[in-house]
Amino acid sequence: MQAQIINNRAKLSADLTALDHEFSVNYRNVLSTNPKTEKSKIQTYILHLAPHNTSGIQVCPGAGNCKKICLHFAGNPVYMEAKQSARVRRTLAYAADPARFARLIVCAILAKINKTPGETIAIRLNGTSDIPWENVDFMITHDFSALCRIKFGHSLPIGKRNIFEVFNAIGANVVFYDYTKIARNWAECKRLGYDLTFSFDGWDNTSNLKIAKSALLAGVNVAAAFNLKRGESLPSEINAAGLNLPDSAVFHPGKVLPVLDGDLSDYRPGDSKGGYIVGLRFKLPHGLEYTEAEKKAFCLA
Repeated sequence: MQAQIINNRAKLSADLTALDHEFSVNYRNVLSTNPKTEKSKIQTYILHLAPHNTSGIQVCPGAGNCKKICLHFAGNPVYMEAKQSARVRRTLAYAADPARFARLIVCAILAKINKTPGETIAIRLNGTSDIPWENVDFMITHDFSALCRIKFGHSLPIGKRNIFEVFNAIGANVVFYDYTKIARNWAECKRLGYDLTFSFDGWDNTSNLKIAKSALLAGVNVAAAFNLKRGESLPSEINAAGLNLPDSAVFHPGKVLPVLDGDLSDYRPGDSKGGYIVGLRFKLPHGLEYTEAEKKAFCLA
């Protein structure tokens, strides 16, 4: 889809410009990339917020054991303060007005689409958060649609939409995917083209275990960490009987679930679907202490 841009220097509306003035957040800096997604064949952009309630705003309602080992705290210490400050500002901008923030994300995605015309890009809206974006509706007015046509070359459908509905309507080459630890309407997210993988959070998180079971029953894959020694391979399958899962047609005979290697790529839409385990080798953020007992509690196996 080739964009017909009329004026790429056109100014955003006053309400979106205000986000930049107040929070230093704009459509150019709100999405980023990271080393994990660079393994993917498809260019992936990520929205990183300040996880859990580290900003004072709760954006990870299903967080449990993952709080201590969140990758938000990983990376080069030299850049840590700037990285965390930027994520806090984005989170505060989101909390101030989710609908307005969603419109800014739309502008950011349109700009990314135009960087590689004709190519498919991937978007992760929850890089370090767990917001049900399918429930964040916002109005596309005639003025906002006209602005996007002039500045980005894409006319948007008028009316109340969520982000996924916007890009489905314009036929954009955009794939949305995320990990989640909260219960979702799995069928609705699938209908919207929002590819979700549920995240296992450890054997002591009983609410997480219940949602993991419902996700598997719905044919949603479940990502889980495995406590492996250096050089040790992921198992090719895991006996679901040990997970105390209910009988269902989505499980393989004998309740043996195949394990996909989730470390080969972060691009989860490319995984086989139908209630698989996505295996991730346990990785500890640099400098963090974590006991062997904690590892065993957090890891699936």
